[in-house]
Amino acid sequence: MHETVEKLTAGGDVSSDVRELVRRLGGIESFVQPGERVLVKPACNSPFGFPATTDLEVIRAVVELIRTRTTNVTVGDSSGFINKPTRDAFDGMGLTGLAREMDFPLVDFDEHDWVLRSDSRAARLKEVHVTSRLDEFDRVIFLPTLRTHAWARITLSLKIGMGLIPVADRKQMHRTALEEMIGELNLYFRPDLIILDGRKCFVSGGPDRGEERAPGVMLASRGRVAIDTEAVRLLKQLKADGLDMPAEDVPMIRVARELGLP
Repeated sequence: MHETVEKLTAGGDVSSDVRELVRRLGGIESFVQPGERVLVKPACNSPFGFPATTDLEVIRAVVELIRTRTTNVTVGDSSGFINKPTRDAFDGMGLTGLAREMDFPLVDFDEHDWVLRSDSRAARLKEVHVTSRLDEFDRVIFLPTLRTHAWARITLSLKIGMGLIPVADRKQMHRTALEEMIGELNLYFRPDLIILDGRKCFVSGGPDRGEERAPGVMLASRGRVAIDTEAVRLLKQLKADGLDMPAEDVPMIRVARELGLP
């Protein structure tokens, strides 16, 4: 199943752009019902600002939009294993302050239990620990940015799920077939909505530092494979490192697509 990807040229008002993207996909009422519990999962890999992490204004806009449907919205993540503790990443990128200002719960998954899950469809990642908090939510919204990655080639919506698993599992994945295992990791959860901020991006290095460009676009979709494929095409136009192949053939995208993930 191929999901629609909506793309717009950023107009300078982040809130308006986010609302327009969601409107094109059917409106927030298509994703969140009154009273539902919603987890917003931004990219909080490091204590650095956008595009290394999700722009605070995108998080603000999404929280405000969700609150038109429900007051039960939580933001959560676990930072990259070279940027621990996660609370320092939250502080550095400004998310702690935003949570205080907007009065939403900010969850560090490292402070909670992990539950073991298995999936027979995976050829490599047959089991993995996932944050126990995930089961508490009715809806999940991913907010990735547009970046290359020094070890995984790209870090977009398929890879943002790494923040839902513990450091030990991530390190094991890095020692083996990292890119393919990231594709399989996405068997263990599914976001309801993805908003990918490509106003700025990394075209080399990553995830926390890299050569920066400004494509000036934002994308949204229900599908990880669909939105990551379109995002890689953008990176290829910018001559980003490591993408000398069709977007569909990038390993994590290929594996996720072969598993039937949208």
